Amino acid sequence: MRGVMKILFAASEMTPYAKTGGLGDVVGALAGELSRRGHEVTCCVPFYRCARESAGRAKRIGVRLRIPLGSFTVSGEVVELKQRDGVRVWFVRCDEFFDRAELYYDGVRDYADNAERFLFFSKAVVELMGAGGAGAEVVHCHDWQTAFVPVAMRQGAARGGAGFGVKTVLTIHNLAYQGIFPAEDFALTNLGGEMFAPAAALEFYGWMNLLKGGIVFADTITTVSRRYAEEMLTAAEGCGLEPVLATRAEDLHGIVNGVDYGRWNPATDRHLRQRYGVEELAGKGVCREDLVRRVGLVNRLDSARISETQLVAGFVSRLTEQKGVEVLAGAMEGLVGLGVRVVVLGRGERKYEEVLTNVAARFPGRVVVKIGHDEPLAHQIQGGADLLLMPSRFEPCGLTQLYALKYGTIPVVHATGGLDDTIRQYNPRSGAGTGFKFASYTSAALVAAVHQAILLHKQPKKWQKLMRHAMACDFSWQASAKEYETLYAAP
Repeated sequence: MRGVMKILFAASEMTPYAKTGGLGDVVGALAGELSRRGHEVTCCVPFYRCARESAGRAKRIGVRLRIPLGSFTVSGEVVELKQRDGVRVWFVRCDEFFDRAELYYDGVRDYADNAERFLFFSKAVVELMGAGGAGAEVVHCHDWQTAFVPVAMRQGAARGGAGFGVKTVLTIHNLAYQGIFPAEDFALTNLGGEMFAPAAALEFYGWMNLLKGGIVFADTITTVSRRYAEEMLTAAEGCGLEPVLATRAEDLHGIVNGVDYGRWNPATDRHLRQRYGVEELAGKGVCREDLVRRVGLVNRLDSARISETQLVAGFVSRLTEQKGVEVLAGAMEGLVGLGVRVVVLGRGERKYEEVLTNVAARFPGRVVVKIGHDEPLAHQIQGGADLLLMPSRFEPCGLTQLYALKYGTIPVVHATGGLDDTIRQYNPRSGAGTGFKFASYTSAALVAAVHQAILLHKQPKKWQKLMRHAMACDFSWQASAKEYETLYAAP
């Protein structure tokens, strides 16, 4: 095993500067863990409006960028922030592309110039390999937004790009998002036409596919759970790229995401009404009552507090088809009929926001839907809910269920991808397990799994034993970081 390495991360999100989901958390936490392990880590991230607001100490470092996009040249600059954990963050600033209210879409549809925005960013990363003095030995790219980096490094398309000998790693956090654009956008790459010939690296049924290019040219490919690494090689979950991935199967590795327990730990969480831990669970009840009052999970026909025998279930997620919103919405009547109260937090596609808002209107005081991103409330749901619902149609890894385990909030999950990898089905005979899983992707199956949880909840000693098993799980980043170190150092 080699010693200190110089590692450059390229990502479109990084907590706490820019986040729409788990990608930002993974990038921020993994970079920090690698830095704590002694490596020199630099993260390249777009300087979005939200990043400017949250990174007030960032300073210009005198690095100017002039990036070719087809027949045009777009200017930018780099501002730098050095974090307390030792990670250096390079923000690529181009207000034309990144000074916007949202990261990828305008609230209804994707930004029309996303190909230009993220080709500019990827080319800037490659240029910074030389001009910025990174001296990186490994470039770790994340998702389609930076998948062009391995392509550009191999092809020498970006001016001043780093030389050969720098290892490229591409992590696919979600294969469903591939960066697919019309053929005419290929000109923005400034590559030769052979790269867009039929079945070439960037061509995909007449469209340009940036993720495909990254899969072809990256030295190593990872994804975020072992089960998902297997699923993405199948026609059912390969999203059309399974033949391409099959050619790289020996270079494809599944590494489960970790959790930043510095941010997600009920014993230290500043967002909770009362902190608690595996040896002292009383604070969980205080957090539950606080959550119920805070979000209004009562109505005027109820008493001031709901019964301790009634379960409170949380759902914290982006509101997309992948996350099982329709399954959740279809299950609400059954859940309410079982006496379960449900709180939903998230934002996403407008149609799913409306579906859930309409469901909440049908069940006042029993179903509450909060549209938006609210970090304190996300922590309060984890601390105060009894169950976490994750009926995802597919889930590469998932982080929310890992947070829930630490908070003693029992996950009820669809047995797919990382959810199946990380949650062990409760066994009523042995008492082993950490949650409840259902195999059929239906509302009825979700309700049936919750009913199993209700039956166990009526036996307090067994329920607390389950909570303690869940809270004792260790999904810290140390083990995952070791696996990445091994891949980085491999020849």
